[in-house]
Amino acid sequence: MKKINKQWKDIIIEVIQELGGEAWLQDIYEKVEEKYPEKLTKGYDKTIRDCIQRFSSDSTKYEARGDIFYSVKGLGRGIWGLNDYQNEENKNLNFTNDDSVFPEGKKKLAQHIRRERNPALINRAKELFKLKEGRVYCQSCGFDFESKYGDIGKDFIEGHHIIPISELKEGSKTRVQDIILLCSNCHSMVHRKRPWLRVDEIKTLMK
Repeated sequence: MKKINKQWKDIIIEVIQELGGEAWLQDIYEKVEEKYPEKLTKGYDKTIRDCIQRFSSDSTKYEARGDIFYSVKGLGRGIWGLNDYQNEENKNLNFTNDDSVFPEGKKKLAQHIRRERNPALINRAKELFKLKEGRVYCQSCGFDFESKYGDIGKDFIEGHHIIPISELKEGSKTRVQDIILLCSNCHSMVHRKRPWLRVDEIKTLMK
């Protein structure tokens, strides 16, 4: 067999990247089996777990040689992610100077924005809102993209999670009821201050 010179750390990083930045341990094992069968010595799964924990400040085994991995759902849940993972979606998260001082750190801010941009969740929120109101518009200022821009703006709106991810309990799931529909301007303003402004506060500012 061809000798693999890659360190376990680098292999795990590569595998989690291919799995989308976050993955269950079992999926990591299976991907390693597929890509690096030469590395499958007895107890390789324990080697992978130990390596992840040595490079994660979430773990008591952390060796402070680089905080590469983080526990997505908390230790013991078996889901790990890459702190510096970037795909095309992450590159367009639109972090600003204000976002960089978010007290929970960039990692949790990224998680929050990805959650807000969950297409299935936002689409469902829009569907329910449109069934009730007949159209979609900003729940803060009332702006309607279709009225302003025509067909290109039809059904366009952004979804904002009203509960910051830092306040969610471990294992919490996002509900459609937790999403409020905002135009791009109001959404940006909500995130402008820490703690995030409430929609009613944005309405007050506009008055």
